[in-house]
Amino acid sequence: CDLSYLSTNIMSRKDFMTSIESVINDWKSTSFNFFPQQYVPGLDDSSLTYGNGQEKKGIEINTCVLFVDIRNSVELTKDKQDRTMGRLYSVFAHCVLLAAQEEGGFVRNIIGDRVMIVFPPDKCYTKAVHCAITINHIAMLIDKKIDNLEFKCGIGVDYGRMRVMKVGIVKKGDENDDNKGLVWIGYPANYASRLTDCANKEFVDIVYKVDANFYHHNYFGVNPFLDTRASGYYRETKDFTAEELAESLSVQQNELGATLASSKFINVQSIQRVENKYTYPSILLSEAVFNGYKKEQPLTNDITEGLWEEQKRKIRDVDFKVFGADLFWVFS
Repeated sequence: CDLSYLSTNIMSRKDFMTSIESVINDWKSTSFNFFPQQYVPGLDDSSLTYGNGQEKKGIEINTCVLFVDIRNSVELTKDKQDRTMGRLYSVFAHCVLLAAQEEGGFVRNIIGDRVMIVFPPDKCYTKAVHCAITINHIAMLIDKKIDNLEFKCGIGVDYGRMRVMKVGIVKKGDENDDNKGLVWIGYPANYASRLTDCANKEFVDIVYKVDANFYHHNYFGVNPFLDTRASGYYRETKDFTAEELAESLSVQQNELGATLASSKFINVQSIQRVENKYTYPSILLSEAVFNGYKKEQPLTNDITEGLWEEQKRKIRDVDFKVFGADLFWVFS
């Protein structure tokens, strides 16, 4: 082992960590302000700054953000050769870029087979929804063109306040652009991505149907306008998740030994394991986007004919209503 080399290497790494600390201290001590704008910023926007020793400037925009992702991309890669999948990814990304341009959106992130599109605030609901329909139509065309391949995508759209900041370092030469980027901070991006994760996917929920006597407490007494049942146990069938069922059970000791009891029910007749399957539509809109689109386009057939349906299955960490549809353009 060359100790002189090792010692030099350790010292250089120590110096490097010292420089890292100065960068962290700079971001901690200098101010960071976001300024409202009515356009979608790009990487070279002069309103965005990130240099050391100066005020950090970002942009704030209230608008729609759309995410689109290829469904079952891992399975597709396993079944098809790399050349086929490379061609598929390329044509899909190319077409999504054209769709964003056509519908007034701006692509601001491409990560593998997932694309992020941001829209200018003016008429953003209509632009985002129409872009989602266009992308879904493109996926249908690709599916028809490629034999022995089920191609589909999932699309999620949300609306709200997004804050944009530039990150990276300045480098000379070809590496400069690769070392800079935009970070979009805000719930709309998180929620749109979460909706995309579920769009055009089937979920299987395991529930346990418990047929037993459940206690019913009538807070209002016997009232024919509210509830005619008095307080007491009544036989019903209720659904429990595995976690809910496990939490309701406990082991009780008596003279006959240990017995399994529940805090939720008595006199169990049966417990049945059931698989509930639920498939989300290819396009999912947050409640804010749906209401905004409905206000902007009250007379379009997708609104007048009720083609957007509220989704019954709750999406994890999403606390608003979600509306979905499988829509394509129809040309006369």
